[in-house]
Formats: sequence, structure tokens, C-alpha cells
Amino acid sequence: MPTPFTHLLTAQHLLHDPCLPEAARAFLASEKGAFLLGNIAADARVDSGQTREATHFYAYDGPISRETWRVMLERHPSLKTPTTSEQRAFIAGYVAHLSMDEVWTLDMLSPQFGRGEWGSSSHFRFVMLHVLLIHIDERDLSGIERWQTETLREAAPDVWLPFMTDATLCQWRDFIAAQLEPGASQTLAVLGGRVGMIPEELRAILDSPERMRDDLWANIAPETLTQVEQEMYIHARDQLAIYLNEYP
Repeated sequence: MPTPFTHLLTAQHLLHDPCLPEAARAFLASEKGAFLLGNIAADARVDSGQTREATHFYAYDGPISRETWRVMLERHPSLKTPTTSEQRAFIAGYVAHLSMDEVWTLDMLSPQFGRGEWGSSSHFRFVMLHVLLIHIDERDLSGIERWQTETLREAAPDVWLPFMTDATLCQWRDFIAAQLEPGASQTLAVLGGRVGMIPEELRAILDSPERMRDDLWANIAPETLTQVEQEMYIHARDQLAIYLNEYP
């Protein structure tokens, strides 16, 4: 559920995280483009027309009883034995993405928005969910280092996934890389389309301290967001380390 910019910033942090084994960091650094693409690839389903279960290996209305990346490997056993180092780094990024989304769904989306009883309606909460995502998206975009743009564009998928075509991955790669250029983000338009609002309407909420306080932060405490984001990162890092250790 977090946006591609959040996943890319997480990937950037993971490349330098001393809690990961030095060998793991060196490997990911040697295949940075593939790793970056893996961190955003699951969301290419938006363009490919696939269901969330087909790319994230759980559905919003279903339980998450085990790590979703393990479900992915069970359904697609060929991914257990990548044929190239690029593919392995890509899958490692995909593992990190799935792990982050698990925590977001279990600790933020479901309890705070899905089962939440605040606000005037479920549609209001749906809108505020997207306001929150945009707030996070804009914050994280500002932290992405410039090298990511060309490095992401250099990723060249070659049958890296059995459930998503290379063409789909390349289209998504280019769509996201283009938005890393200054002033090129399309987040407001994309997320606005999901809630039936134009960018200017969402911008008005985001730029109003009063509306953000009364409509969002009074219901989703900033401390709650901080805690969930910390849990997301730690889980992504830990599962990434497990994957690289179990599938050398």
C-alpha cells in the first residue's frame, strides 16, 4: 500500500543498513538497479490489471497468516533458484516490498481505516487514507538521492517473474523513474483518481494545517504512524536478510 517512493527510500536505507550482513549489502550494491526495481515491481499490477493476490499474495479481505514472500516462492518455485545475480537482487527487493506491505495492512490499514469508526463515513476514511499516503509519499520523495533515477532505468528484466511480463516491468520502471525528476511526481493525480478528487482538492487538504489536524492526525496519531513505519522497515530488513541467507 505505501507508494513507490516510500519503497525506493526504504531500498536506499537498506543498502547502507549495518544490521544487514556486509556480504548482503555488497551484493545488493552490486545490483542496485535490479534491487530498486524489485522494491517497486509488485505495484506494477496497477498497469497490468492483475489482482493484488496475484502480485502481493494476499487479499485485503483475507488473512495474512505467514510471510507473503514465502507464499510467492511456493506458488512460483522457479523463483527459489534465480538464474542470474540480477534476478536474485530483484527478488530480494520484491521480498522487502511484500514485507513492508504486510505490516502496513495488519497494523495500519486494517485496524485504523478498515475497521475504524472515526469520521463521517467509510468514504471519508478512504479519502483520508490517501491523504496520509500522499503526505508520506511527498516526504519520502524528498529523501531519494539523485543516483536512483538513472540506476533504476538501467534495470533490464529478463524473465525475472513468471507472473509479470518484462514489458510490464519496464513500463512501470520508466513511469516511476520519470517521476523522480524534480517536479514530475504524479502522485496527486494518480491517488486523486482513486478517490474521485482532482489534485487541487487534495492539495487544499494537505496544505491546510487545520484540516490535517482535525481530519487526519486527530484520528491517526503521528506517533502511531511512526511506530508502524519503524515496524515496516525492521520487518522488511529482517525478511530480506532471511531470504538472502536461505537462497544464496
